[in-house]
Amino acid sequence: MMHCLETRRMLSAYFVDPSAGSDLNDGLTPATAWASLDKVNGTSFAAGDQIRLAAGRTHAGTLRLGTDDPGTAADPITINSYGDSTGDGLETLADRATISAGNAAGGISVLNTAGVVVSGLNVAGSGTQANASFNGIEFDNNQSGDVKLSHVRVSHVDVSGFGKYGIHFGGSNGKSGFDDVRIEYVDVHHNTLGGIASHGVFSATATGYANTNVYVGHARVHHNPGYAGSPNHSGSGIVLSDIDGVVIERSEAFENGAANTHVGGPVGIWVWDVNDALVQHNESHHNRTNSTADGGGFDFDGGVTNSVMQYNYSHDNDGAGYGIYQFAGARPFYNNHVRYNVSARDGRKNTYGAIDVWNGNGANGIRDTHVYNNTVYVTPSVKTTTTYDRKGNPVTTTTKAGDPRALRILSPTTNLAIRNNIFQTTGGQMLADVQARHTNLQIQGNDWWSTGAAFSAKVMAKVYTSFSAFVTGTGHEKLGTTVVGKNLDPRMVNPGAVVTVGNPDALESSLGDFKLQATSPLRGAGLNVWARFAINPGSRDLFGTALPTDPAAMSAFAYGVGAHQST
Repeated sequence: MMHCLETRRMLSAYFVDPSAGSDLNDGLTPATAWASLDKVNGTSFAAGDQIRLAAGRTHAGTLRLGTDDPGTAADPITINSYGDSTGDGLETLADRATISAGNAAGGISVLNTAGVVVSGLNVAGSGTQANASFNGIEFDNNQSGDVKLSHVRVSHVDVSGFGKYGIHFGGSNGKSGFDDVRIEYVDVHHNTLGGIASHGVFSATATGYANTNVYVGHARVHHNPGYAGSPNHSGSGIVLSDIDGVVIERSEAFENGAANTHVGGPVGIWVWDVNDALVQHNESHHNRTNSTADGGGFDFDGGVTNSVMQYNYSHDNDGAGYGIYQFAGARPFYNNHVRYNVSARDGRKNTYGAIDVWNGNGANGIRDTHVYNNTVYVTPSVKTTTTYDRKGNPVTTTTKAGDPRALRILSPTTNLAIRNNIFQTTGGQMLADVQARHTNLQIQGNDWWSTGAAFSAKVMAKVYTSFSAFVTGTGHEKLGTTVVGKNLDPRMVNPGAVVTVGNPDALESSLGDFKLQATSPLRGAGLNVWARFAINPGSRDLFGTALPTDPAAMSAFAYGVGAHQST
């Protein structure tokens, strides 16, 4: 015990006030605060130290930490505000300190160290055009030897005005990176390249990942536009890669990607090159693209394995509601589940499926992937243009802005199963567009319903104008010789009343229009995917309805069709 008392350094708090401080002070009290971030950057901090920035003040420059600032999980180095109404810097933007990075720098830059907590701050660049090359908050590990630096926390921050990402973390040497990362209660907006992103050195033959155990929750990520002429995708809301073990939940992504012209990306919330991802309870809407590709709500992209996308709400996006994609050269893509999600009015641009599947990686492509108990509602996408005749009278012209489908499968897959989904379209939009030769493609137990128009589905080059012809001509929607698919009005409460919830904590209570009415023929009418196919359907539906978890009860349960399960 005496040894600990002799060797443990007393933890210190250092205060910074650009209005009343001086860099000649010791910084140890608000009355003797330092004045600048330069003074912070020239000081070495120890585990447990605090860097406290005066609330309501603008702190010019970049705050930097490096290898001489070694925090730990038990005693992290903390960066936050002081002097607000409650002392925690969390209530309003005015209750926080603002780091103003200007044109030629990032806001907070952490290199080759961790054990760092950032909270209760505003971090601002000078705008997406002026600040062209920097991230707002960046953690980078460029050490050799596949080193994992542990414990990164970013919460209650507002990050905007940077030319790259708002929040960016990862490794840039081999599979070095970060472990135990939590980003939550953040507002990340108006950054050119995107909102929140991770990185690593990509390798199609790698067996490990740069980052591990990552959590993103209660993030609000919006108006990150991307840019024209980018050689890669730009303008995504949340895009995480090179991670083993990631959760994205209770977050909202909207109005991202509007300036992107690259063919590929952006998407509101997506992951690629990850293992064991869980994407749930999020809302992604009104995301855009300025190209012929993407602008979607959610996406499992190249190299995703052993992952689940569930309980999400996608609506009014230019691209797919839920993309399942594998690009050429990616690591394998397998054992992924997309379930209990809602897509409404997606595919506003181009020709996307609300659920959209594309494999660009041949034999190393999409396999063993299960899409079940989702609810899809597709409407026509039109653009209204007003011109004026010679007398000044308005002339309104309506043209098609997009041509969405409920389901689109473009490329060969292996063991792809599409089951127990509601596919409903209006205005004559196509229900299904299935192309290419597949190995064991199973489309079974779904409900196909076209409101106010004839049935329309295309398989290869043939268009089917009735459900019976679709079943007979393709062999889909059968188990053996039994027809298990349906062509029935699902009788949802009011699916046309598409709303923006704006609070992912309230999704379950706000999406009642997509529930099945008491008279719906789809209640209890789905396939039991556990009993028939040994697929565990989870413990609840989108609306919080508990489902059985005991194997015997699961085998006997009458599962319904769509994201709403009745008990």
